[in-house]
Amino acid sequence: MNHRSPFFILANPRSGSSLLRIVCDCNEYLTVPPESGFLLWWGKKYKDISEAELSQSKILNELVDDILSSKKFETWQIEKEELLNFLRLHHPKSYADAGSLVYYFQAKKRGKSPKIWGDKNNYYIHHLQEIIELYPKAKFIHLVRDGRDVACSYRNLPSIASKSDYFPNLTVDLVEIAREWATNNLRIDAFLKQKAQGNFLVLAYEDVVLSLEETSRKISDFLGVPFDKNMLEYDVLNRKNNLEPSQTLDWKMNTLKKPDKSRINQYMDQFTKEQIELFTKEAGTVLKKYGYV
Repeated sequence: MNHRSPFFILANPRSGSSLLRIVCDCNEYLTVPPESGFLLWWGKKYKDISEAELSQSKILNELVDDILSSKKFETWQIEKEELLNFLRLHHPKSYADAGSLVYYFQAKKRGKSPKIWGDKNNYYIHHLQEIIELYPKAKFIHLVRDGRDVACSYRNLPSIASKSDYFPNLTVDLVEIAREWATNNLRIDAFLKQKAQGNFLVLAYEDVVLSLEETSRKISDFLGVPFDKNMLEYDVLNRKNNLEPSQTLDWKMNTLKKPDKSRINQYMDQFTKEQIELFTKEAGTVLKKYGYV
């Protein structure tokens, strides 16, 4: 098990990161569980914990209780005693090791024995320094989608019927969307260039949709694992194994479908000329940076 070089998928919301998570999870050598965020939520409390402290039952129990109480963690379907036993068996030396073992245990529960674990959470955009401090050798995949199509997705969310407590609360104001999309992608870009030591890969959502096999091979090469053809059958495996939990599936239904070319340039049909110009006025520099204008 590799505790030192996990990978993190970074993207602005509604950019296809859930789809990419599932594609990666379908590789037998990788595991990317549903998003939770527990790893950073408990980082401040436990980041300085020692190997000796982690060997103490009381402290390990408290750590596991905290993790189990985390938002969305119930989607991982992990029982306390099973996780405790797994952690005791593998003797974590640090909080980073303990967190890593949680990912590997979730994979084990699903019958997987991956070489590398990954994570995806849009929340991480605002906590990039914390990730690199916890895992200095981490790798990153920056997924970028045309901001105008991202805006369509933001504005279509209110039409989705859902009773989930986790339903995203995103603005529908076009100017706010443009500014958020540009700011988030520039923040990720600056962090990767300054702190990721070259350990990052930039992908376009459009390439995932139009060239899934080529993109999947590129990801596998980047992470140092063999390509797995199951990555191309992510929709089938998602339906079969519920890779996207029911609690968050309402607004991620496209993870159950084959790559959909109609989701590219949809803004041309949904936005007026004036709306497109307004978005470009706010985010044109970043659109150009990533080759969208």
